Amino acid sequence: MELNNITKRALIITSIVAALVLACALRLYNLQIVHGEDYRTMSDNNSVRTYIRKAPRGEILDRNGVPIVENKPAYNVQIFKTEISNDELNQKLADIIDILKESGCDYSSTFPIKYNSKTGAPEYSFSDIETNDSSSEEYLDKISTWESDNKLNDYSTLREITRHFIEKYDISSEFDQAAALDIAAVRYEMDERGFGINNPFIMATDVNSIVTQKIEESYSGSGFADIVTDTVRTYAKNRMAAHILGRTGIIYAEEYEKLKNDGYGMNDIIGKDGLEAVLEPYLKGSDGFRRIRLSSNGRYSEEVASKEPQPGKYAELTIDSELQAATESALKSGISSAVDSNGAGAAIAVDPNTGEVLAIASYPDYNPETFGEDYDTLINEKSNPLFNRALNGAYAPGSTFKILTSIAGLESGLIEPDTYITDRGVYTYFSDYRPTCLVYSSSGSTHGTINVSEAIGVSCNYFFYDIGRRMGIETIDEYCEKFGLGLPTGIELSESRGTVAGPEEREALNEEWHPGDVLQAAIGQSDNLFTPAQIASYICTVLNKGTRYRLHLVKQIGDYETGEIVMKNNPEVLSENPISDSTFAAVKEGMRQVVADGTAAGVFNDTSLKVGGKTGTAEVSDGADNVLFTGFAPYDEPEIVVAVIIEHGAKSSFAAQIGKDIFEAYMDINHPQPSEPAD
Repeated sequence: MELNNITKRALIITSIVAALVLACALRLYNLQIVHGEDYRTMSDNNSVRTYIRKAPRGEILDRNGVPIVENKPAYNVQIFKTEISNDELNQKLADIIDILKESGCDYSSTFPIKYNSKTGAPEYSFSDIETNDSSSEEYLDKISTWESDNKLNDYSTLREITRHFIEKYDISSEFDQAAALDIAAVRYEMDERGFGINNPFIMATDVNSIVTQKIEESYSGSGFADIVTDTVRTYAKNRMAAHILGRTGIIYAEEYEKLKNDGYGMNDIIGKDGLEAVLEPYLKGSDGFRRIRLSSNGRYSEEVASKEPQPGKYAELTIDSELQAATESALKSGISSAVDSNGAGAAIAVDPNTGEVLAIASYPDYNPETFGEDYDTLINEKSNPLFNRALNGAYAPGSTFKILTSIAGLESGLIEPDTYITDRGVYTYFSDYRPTCLVYSSSGSTHGTINVSEAIGVSCNYFFYDIGRRMGIETIDEYCEKFGLGLPTGIELSESRGTVAGPEEREALNEEWHPGDVLQAAIGQSDNLFTPAQIASYICTVLNKGTRYRLHLVKQIGDYETGEIVMKNNPEVLSENPISDSTFAAVKEGMRQVVADGTAAGVFNDTSLKVGGKTGTAEVSDGADNVLFTGFAPYDEPEIVVAVIIEHGAKSSFAAQIGKDIFEAYMDINHPQPSEPAD
């Protein structure tokens, strides 16, 4: 039976409706079941903002638990990925840059091209090299590396490179060149940090209240920018110990590549140098987060998920902050007296019984809190305030080396404690090289007939010329190695190895070693170059009769929450080369004579503190002599060893005075005398 037309139409309509219903059902199934999670994620990406809750870095404390490096609250400008045009993005960034600059703040970027308002042209400026002198090898190498890394080698001029970035980010010609470069710098950094939906960009850190207010007024609810809370490092003792504490900074792309599998993000702050870098695995905490769902108008709606941040662990140093402050004060005062406020030097104090560094200072110093803004000035200072002279300054030890020469002579059997040598003023063994004893060249007199203890006390060059020549440079160098001279001290930070004088060193320089050179080497001149830390370490080894401890700055690492000590540095012996009791007694007595009635007597004659020490004067080619002092206290049971250097200080008494001031500060802190009752 044929269907009538009405029935046919009904069937067709029914079929179409059924097909549409089926299609809708399949579509809903696809949307909700098959790809439901994907679409929910996309929806969340558009309506949910993730705010990272930064974990505070662990504090750095002194040996007594006194904070040296702490954290303070800070506010950062954070940019979120939103669906806006390129022109709108550039304009918003330009507006925020203006807000920052008007308020005395700056944006974060490693983009090295800056606009020079004086020349009206772009120029390179790198914040991670020691100098931006356009003719320096380091500067030119940095340019070459950066251009190669960014595939810019086809461009012949900096202007062409600048134009490339302006075109790359489609920056409107309505912006002048300075503003265009600012925008390009921020866009470059956003690319470097992988800016995206799940990775917002920290545009500026630690901004002031003016910026905070303006950003919140202009962008609250926009979904584009917001103020997020964070912490920044603050130095409780201002400039104190700047050279060893180091600094922190935002992670670089190359650093992120190495650390990304260890829980680091592209907006993280990490230790850049010093102990901040060495202790990074301990000081870094574990970040938390808050995921906030936004309403249709872009405002807060609800918290979707959260995780509490876990702070980093704290580090307790061997440094005594009170002694550190006294050491820095004594060093600055002593250098100013010896040279002037533009002088330079270093001092270090060590516990000889453990190798713990009690204080370490390098002058001039700098303010770690303003390092970034002061950087250009600091790297161009002639006095090089960023240089850690205590660990990396290698100096001729002068007469402080005579203690080593004495030990080598006694232990090798060349002399005995009661061996006497007559100082004749001029040492005439070599026909073509006849050095004089200092007392002879200055007054025409001599030290007479003396033994090794007396020779140390009066610092008789003639005595040490003679035993140095008779021992030979090989024996002297052997004892240098035994006592750690020319070797790392083992301290946690970067340090110079120094140089031990000898034929091998000269050959490496394609120069000749002469027989007479051993005379100068024996009195701490020639090619001998050691750091103040090495000199302190070698004196500690003498006091330990040949046992050499590793120097260290970190006492222990602890966990705030559990109270557990997760790492502890116990005294570590690097080498043992025992010396006889008779050698030890002779050398120690010589160091007592130095301060009792020898070269440092004028400094120590007004103190009741019994100490041992040795002064040193080292000739340099570019000015007045460098002067040194090393010593220990108390004399009978040593608890502290110091080493001091003043560059171009002329008289060793200035260095000895610094040593005395450090000794007295140590005794006042650790062995205070009871105050006398008032009348």
